[in-house]
Order: sequence, then structure tokens, then C-alpha cells
Amino acid sequence: MELKPAEQRLARQFGEHVRARRKSLGYTQDDLASMIGTNRRFISELERGKGTSYLGPALAAAEALGINISILFEGRRITPSSSLPKA
Repeated sequence: MELKPAEQRLARQFGEHVRARRKSLGYTQDDLASMIGTNRRFISELERGKGTSYLGPALAAAEALGINISILFEGRRITPSSSLPKA
């Protein structure tokens, strides 16, 4: 799955946070995979910021490690996309 540059950046940042937190807690990739019912390959790809459509397991990994994903968005101004329909 090809990600846009902004998506790639966010995926990398998210993966870096997951890896750092996992290591700080002393978990292996296998440990985390077991905790969320997935496999080590998924964790490896998640930590490297590879594009994935598996948002549920990614968020489960963050939750299992006590990561508040809002930290990725702190200080960022969100502007509406011109490609989205108006409400």
C-alpha cells in the first residue's frame, strides 16, 4: 500500500513511539504480538512505519504499551481538506 508523504511521516513517528515504548517496558516484538493477538512480522512492520491497513492492531499495540496516540498530533494545526465534502 502506497502512502502519501504526510502519511509516511506519521506512520514512521507512530512506529518510533511503539518501538521506544516496547523497549522501555522490556518487551520483545514477540511479546507485544502475543499481547494483541498478531504476529512479530506485523510488529516489525508497524515499528518501521510501513504502510498498513490494519489500524485496529496498530491501535491495540499502542494501547497495550500505554501510548496515548494524541501525542503524535500535539501542536499540529488541523485544517480541513478541500477534497472532503462540506457538511
